[in-house]
Amino acid sequence: MNAQLLELLRQEFLQEAQSAPKLFKDLAKVEQYIAESYKTRALIELIQNADDAESSLFGIHDIVGGFIVGNNGRPFTINDVESLCRSGSSNKQRGGTTIGYRGIGFKSVVNIANKVTVFSGDFCFTFNREKTQLALKKDLDVPLIRIPHPTDTSNPIHKQALELKEKYKYETVFVFQDVIEEISEEELSNIDRSSLLFLKNIRKVLIDHKNIHRDIMVEHKKVDTRRFVRISEAESIDEWEVVSEAANEVDLVAFKKEGNVIIPARPDESVIHSFTPTKEFSGAFIKINGDFSTDPSRKTIDFDSQSKKSFQNAVSIIVKAITSILGGDLTREGFLTPFVNIHVIESSQFKVLLFKGIEAGLENSKILSNNGIGESFSSVRLKPEWLNFEDYERLCSEGLVSINKTLITTYPELFTFLKAINTKTLNLDDIISSINNSKISIIGCAQIFEKIIKQYRYDLDADKIAQLKTLKIFPCNNDVFKAEYVKSASELDNEFKSYLKNNVDTADLNLFLKKLDITPEILPVKSVVNNESANNIFQSTGATYSSNFKTEPAIKKWRSAEKNAQEYLKSLNVALSVKDVTEANLGYDLELMLNSGKRIYIEVKSVNSFVEPFKISNNEYSSAHNYGAEYYIALVVNNDDFQIKFVPNPIKTLSFEKKCERWSWFCGEYDNELREINEILF
Repeated sequence: MNAQLLELLRQEFLQEAQSAPKLFKDLAKVEQYIAESYKTRALIELIQNADDAESSLFGIHDIVGGFIVGNNGRPFTINDVESLCRSGSSNKQRGGTTIGYRGIGFKSVVNIANKVTVFSGDFCFTFNREKTQLALKKDLDVPLIRIPHPTDTSNPIHKQALELKEKYKYETVFVFQDVIEEISEEELSNIDRSSLLFLKNIRKVLIDHKNIHRDIMVEHKKVDTRRFVRISEAESIDEWEVVSEAANEVDLVAFKKEGNVIIPARPDESVIHSFTPTKEFSGAFIKINGDFSTDPSRKTIDFDSQSKKSFQNAVSIIVKAITSILGGDLTREGFLTPFVNIHVIESSQFKVLLFKGIEAGLENSKILSNNGIGESFSSVRLKPEWLNFEDYERLCSEGLVSINKTLITTYPELFTFLKAINTKTLNLDDIISSINNSKISIIGCAQIFEKIIKQYRYDLDADKIAQLKTLKIFPCNNDVFKAEYVKSASELDNEFKSYLKNNVDTADLNLFLKKLDITPEILPVKSVVNNESANNIFQSTGATYSSNFKTEPAIKKWRSAEKNAQEYLKSLNVALSVKDVTEANLGYDLELMLNSGKRIYIEVKSVNSFVEPFKISNNEYSSAHNYGAEYYIALVVNNDDFQIKFVPNPIKTLSFEKKCERWSWFCGEYDNELREINEILF
């Protein structure tokens, strides 16, 4: 019965060719154009077709004179055969349960073989140009995938194909002969595992062709409302978290994971999928899937109304997650890392659309303030680099929202990301509005007054002076006062004066004090006595691994000093966790949590030897001052012989000299204060 149906279809196509030979010749050119458009994507198209047929297994096998492709999905019907033969004819519909809908993807095989035989269910037929020319009795250009010809199943190659069909329980087998070798080899080697991520049914891809042997497994798992996909091949395992909105299984965002932490996907993985991958960069180091219109080759996106809708749905998924994070969700560690430091494809249209979409979406979101009140995202303020973190949090009141330190510790890239979407930084106007209602530290008062001097020194009119006189910013006698209650600078706290002396030009400082009716009588600040030089005090400068360590630290020469210091500290018996918060600009690099619950804040400095001077920034100086005995400087010699020593409470124990090059604090002698790890933690 199927043979009769196939012959009727064959005769119909032959009659069409004889009735319109010029059109038939044009079809051959169109077919070649389509195949060129799909170059290096033919196998992906075959995998897509298998997925649409609800196949869980897809295989490619080497045979004498070619190779076969098989799947265990639904076998062909006569309508499927006709769709296969006709360009642009498909039973699939956009937005339905299948991926492809144009009916032209199979034409891509023109670029990998000159003869294709199909065995599916009770159908068997061959596409062959020579047979088509013989049937038409004309020597003219003819398309390959057009007229199905009868197949000799006794042919040894076909027998081998049928044996493989039986062995692997395939329902459909394509036999490729007269192969264009270099193209097929390229595709077999380069097919990307992550291409399978959004397919609905494929769970295994088996490639066994000449010297290429690949066995790719795809596992899907759902935990509560979260979905995870693991793609494994040999020793390589890629893990992804796929996020969607309820009742929408098409518009998806996938984040690559390592352990329980989200990491940036590789640039070549970070593409938009219309179930199978396009060549379009997604805008960040993530994958986005949706009902996207593409060019015929499915390489580039046609941004029509449906594509825009899918992209906006993906943006909404991301915005919802970021809103949850800003609300205190600590379960998505690394979530924002794919959205920072994107320099590889600056001109990508989707990078612009993605970040604008996230910015617009967050503007309509509510974020909990420090007082537990829902505020608009426009109320969020970032920490300015010149202000310490504690006072930044205190000043974000009266309708402003700060980013708390717990969030920054879990998501150290958060500030960098928020800057990328144009989030406002806490400015002097914000501070002036709230300072009188905030309990600011002495160092915070000094930092704010320093900023006032530098910002207003060329714009200090009567109105500004009157405003500044209302600010409670001058610490003395264990309290903070307005300028009218301070007659002389000699009344001011020594710590306040010391900071200003080191950070503000004396002439500018005196000018402002006079304008505020404070007599500028800054007293000399008692200097810290320099430590004696001792170049040969180290009995053991190398890192030693004793009973104080759970395991030997995984020190790698190619890693940064910060990363190696983190690995060193993680190996300690007393260490519960060590977080790298370098990107958060907190004034320290590592946050060490001890088993006792105590936190230690560590700034890492790379030196060539333990007598080499080092410097710290204003931000680091402020943090060291605020944390006192809980703040350490780790000096690391990061070469073949890794060495690390620590300076506890550096502001108290070391002597720093203020230098104007980028306003940093310079320490030239510190060797008497260096400590081994066992001296300070055990």
